[in-house]
Amino acid sequence: MIIRSTLFHLWKRQIFLRSRHEDFDALLSMRSWTGIYLIGCANEVVYVGQTSSLDERPIQSLGNIYHRVDDTSLPWSIAFAPCLFEEMNERESTAIRAYGPRFNTSIPSLEKSRGRLPEIVATGAIFKDQDGPCGAFHPENLQLQIERALANPSPPWARKRTRSKSPPKEIRPTVSTAIPVEWTKEESDRVVKAYGVPIDGPLRFPINLCDEGSVVTKDGEFLGTWTMDKHEHPSFTPDGESEPRLFHVLIGLLCLNIRAWHEGDEEDNVIGPHQSGAKLI
Repeated sequence: MIIRSTLFHLWKRQIFLRSRHEDFDALLSMRSWTGIYLIGCANEVVYVGQTSSLDERPIQSLGNIYHRVDDTSLPWSIAFAPCLFEEMNERESTAIRAYGPRFNTSIPSLEKSRGRLPEIVATGAIFKDQDGPCGAFHPENLQLQIERALANPSPPWARKRTRSKSPPKEIRPTVSTAIPVEWTKEESDRVVKAYGVPIDGPLRFPINLCDEGSVVTKDGEFLGTWTMDKHEHPSFTPDGESEPRLFHVLIGLLCLNIRAWHEGDEEDNVIGPHQSGAKLI
């Protein structure tokens, strides 16, 4: 099966240090599909998203959550439920309410979150070193997760995420990527953290792009998530929305645009991707 070079580089940039399973590649090859994807780890659904780009968005989401799981060597799987574009908010919102995935901190539409669940048509293992698919999408495990979500008075999607300030940490060493070595899990975690502000460190900037994918103000207010596209350009998705709202080729200028958007000055102050001369924050 031929996988596009952009997909290959996107996978490498997420620093999984594991090869893709052929089942995962087969699913990604159906990139023209539009609908809902669900990511499973061990026996639970950990993330639900919607996409019109099946070969890119799930990898970006997996990259955002993969290193937030204590044991990344667990089996991972993905499931896909195609649907019409106008149905995606309903299907995604209903799945997030029903399963309460630990990494979904918002729902696209509360009004539509008691609608129809996504109808899964395909599942596959994600990593080649797995013995097989994880158990997240077994009917009995899906039902158990629904029951746990119903009994949870404070599901992840209903909790507003804030961070308290903590004492400054030691400056982390610069990781050299020029030496081809086999990385341990601890070393790879350090490389991942080098892309953003430490999630357990002080909030130093008006807009902080954190190392686990969240965007937080200096006062600890959670605004949404950030990620990189196939060209290594960052984008920002506000809390409660499913698709990126702001883009820029430079992280510093993206932060300026997020700040302008947050302060209500988006129309006057947002800097386009080809403008220069702005003062970085």
